[in-house]
Amino acid sequence: MRELLDFVALDIETTGFDFEKNEIIEIGAARYLKGEQKETFSVFVKPLNPVPKFIKQLTRITDQQLAGGDKISDALIKLLEFVGTDLIVCHNTSFDIGFLNAKYLANGFTKLSNRTLDTLDLSRIYLPFITNHKLGTVAEYFQVDLSNAHRAFYDAIATAEILVKLLDFINENIPLKLNHRLLDIASSARNTLGLAGFLELIVDHQKKFALLTKQKPKIHFHNRNYIEHKPEITENVTIEDVFGESGLFAKEFEHYEMRQGQIDMADAILEQYLRDEFLLVEAGTGVGKSLAYLVPSIIYSNQNDNKKIIISTNTKNLQEQLFYKDLPTVSNCVNLPFKATLLKGRRNYVCQKKWLEAAMDMDKLFAPSELRALMNLIVWKEFTKTGDISENSSFNTTRDAGVWKKVSSDSFMCGGRRCPHYKQCYLMDVRKKAEDSNLVIINHHLMLADMTTDFATLGEYEHLIIDEAHNLPQLAQIELGMTISYPDFNNFFNSLFTGKKKYQYGILINLKTAAVKSDFPKKEDFLKKIDEAIKIIDENRDTFADFFRKTREVVEKKGSYGKLRITNMDDHYFLTDYLSQIINFWKDFSRAMLPLYDILSNVNKQKFIEHSQHLESLERIQQKIAETYTNLISLHNPNLENYAFWMETFQVQDENYPSGVLCYCPLNVNDIFNSLLYDRMKSVIFTSATIAIRDKFKYFANRMGLDQREDGFVKELVVQSPFDYSKQALVLVAGFLPAPKDRFFASQSLELIRQSVEISKAGTMVLFTAYKNLNEVYDSLYDEFYAKDISLLAQGKGIGRSAMLKEFRKHRSSVLLGTNSFWEGVDVPGESLELLVLHKLPFLVPSEPIVEAYLEKLNAEGKDSFMHYMLPNALLKYRQGFGRLIRNKTDKGVVLVLDNRILTKRYGRFFKDTIPAKTVIPATELEIYDHLAKWFRN
Repeated sequence: MRELLDFVALDIETTGFDFEKNEIIEIGAARYLKGEQKETFSVFVKPLNPVPKFIKQLTRITDQQLAGGDKISDALIKLLEFVGTDLIVCHNTSFDIGFLNAKYLANGFTKLSNRTLDTLDLSRIYLPFITNHKLGTVAEYFQVDLSNAHRAFYDAIATAEILVKLLDFINENIPLKLNHRLLDIASSARNTLGLAGFLELIVDHQKKFALLTKQKPKIHFHNRNYIEHKPEITENVTIEDVFGESGLFAKEFEHYEMRQGQIDMADAILEQYLRDEFLLVEAGTGVGKSLAYLVPSIIYSNQNDNKKIIISTNTKNLQEQLFYKDLPTVSNCVNLPFKATLLKGRRNYVCQKKWLEAAMDMDKLFAPSELRALMNLIVWKEFTKTGDISENSSFNTTRDAGVWKKVSSDSFMCGGRRCPHYKQCYLMDVRKKAEDSNLVIINHHLMLADMTTDFATLGEYEHLIIDEAHNLPQLAQIELGMTISYPDFNNFFNSLFTGKKKYQYGILINLKTAAVKSDFPKKEDFLKKIDEAIKIIDENRDTFADFFRKTREVVEKKGSYGKLRITNMDDHYFLTDYLSQIINFWKDFSRAMLPLYDILSNVNKQKFIEHSQHLESLERIQQKIAETYTNLISLHNPNLENYAFWMETFQVQDENYPSGVLCYCPLNVNDIFNSLLYDRMKSVIFTSATIAIRDKFKYFANRMGLDQREDGFVKELVVQSPFDYSKQALVLVAGFLPAPKDRFFASQSLELIRQSVEISKAGTMVLFTAYKNLNEVYDSLYDEFYAKDISLLAQGKGIGRSAMLKEFRKHRSSVLLGTNSFWEGVDVPGESLELLVLHKLPFLVPSEPIVEAYLEKLNAEGKDSFMHYMLPNALLKYRQGFGRLIRNKTDKGVVLVLDNRILTKRYGRFFKDTIPAKTVIPATELEIYDHLAKWFRN
């Protein structure tokens, strides 16, 4: 099939990503006719400004080569002559063609207007199973030589070879029906002219040779959600047998080091299982806490009728590490049988029913702007075995949330066992596996959701491990509360009824169609009630839009940082008025819908088309109506003493969109955990690297309601890190700087960061508590660091978290600026991170609605809200930040704290005491520079 396409592959090298500020330094291209290379083009471009050192290192382009290069205007003319009117192929067309066209316009030329084809797009469509879609990764998959990567000429050749091999891959693996569907979607999507032409060629070819082509697809997704370990010989083992100096791990791993703390933790967990008690355990970095709870869990489950143990984590990274790394480690060493399931919330799985409905009504359900993202699901859906979207590297569920919502599982649309696609359901399949597993790995979101729905997802269980437990109190406040917004109501209404006369669809329209074709008593009344319900929806949609638009306007006018707390309903008459209107509508809507269920439930199943499915749909609607009504009443008469209530907005391009949101969350979750979770558990183990304060668990126990359990029921254990912090780390506190609120703090702390980076020449991470401060530092340092060949990476500056960390690890002298999410869960061992700068002490923002409300509640109870809440929370966060620096026994580094409150405030000593490394208080900037110079010189 490769002979179908004639094209020019094109690539450029630049001094950066900014079309206006940065320059092109090399252009490479290759002409291919019928799949064979026929002609090439290569030119260096002489830049007007010096090229950064790291760009020269990356591209291996020398100053001599650039000095002999063409002027940009001459290079652009030559390229235009070479390309002609041919199809242009790039890997990331928007960058290459966008950059070139910016330079064409800047030099007085017209833009390139050729049809284009993007191998990045094609990779995302056809290769959703590879790790990522960078040129190097795709080249490696197709075994295309890219040893001279980051040179325009060689990258252009690689792009061409990828396209040729991709054509062979499509012909061998992708059936005609999928390509035909992709063509249908591309024909309706925006900006897909070149892609649609490409797909048309493929479809025409496959139609011609359909009888001659026998495909044996070789597409495999390596992710799995189930492990069944069946050793040939089963042995009863003890904790010592596994972790001891001559134990199973020691025999398997050449450089294994026994850690007594790990053994102590594993012993304690096994004991708590046997005694049916709760355990709080802090395991310092390097203890190996994951294996310390996995091994005793498997031992206990084996010895006790394969009892199910739930393991919950806060982050997806740890969840997948446990399942794909740690459990295989255990199974390789320990001859105990076990089954384990990786289970996620339902919205992570594609719904078979919704997928088929989307296929039938694609043009109705998806806007042209959404169709391009939909294409990245087609091949994945055909070959996935799990239906878990996380295995699809091509699809971004955050950016394309609207598309995913239309095809993913949700509780409202789920018919459960009555769904006609039940036997093919990915979610039900993984849940069945979980029912029969020894270990089920989940996250906190699913644990909390299941807890509030009477264990509907996980079923009955009695043993629970909560890792990364320090996050749970704050997460639970949000998850156990509620938010309502315009999309919630609009999506619900659309699922019932949407469209105009010729193109109506939804549950009520399907019900009406079935009723018209059926013969049953009260048919006319039934149809009349459907029309009444549709009319009520139609007449009231605007009320919801107006309400959430007004909410947005109020927040923008009176709020702070996009939020406005409600402390008195009398201050917000519009809220009371609109909620009253909506509640009245909800009552009318409920009265219209209830007779439909009553009539249909009394109809003979044989007399109504797909009776069971329609009855089940009406049942779900009634449940949704009742649940929403309860929520609306709670908001109309809020309990402001025990709940935080606030309005906020979400970002959206359309300024007129009703983007207001109402949030309502409990201030205390302790009673909720006791009644909904603890009373049903025999043992719960809470663990984290930072869960205690000065080796005491009082703060966490109070927040989580564990202090309400009987004395002695909740055991405690602190396992110290095996690292020698006195030798591996040094903490410097810049006590001479002004206080963070001082107007001179910003400039003086900036200068200290600048000089410290230059003196240390080390990989540096600067952690901030606010984006505002991060942006100020980034804007002030970018040009200077660029000129000095220091790579400056910053959160929120166009590069994702994982890509930024990968880049940071790659270049030893990089500087990374991060906010909240970088204070924890970031693992950068070795020389990539040797200087950690903490910009301010990580106190919660007191004006944040839920924080402010909780502080007021504590004060009203006669408690010192700062000592009870603000300080303990900051100390745990501070320890999390410090934990980014030392990740193994060979790591060394310096922590530089810019906040002088450690010295000037009475509470400062708690911050000094909570870190195990030596703390030094230099008197001047020069002393800090001297300490840094000595440390990094040694």
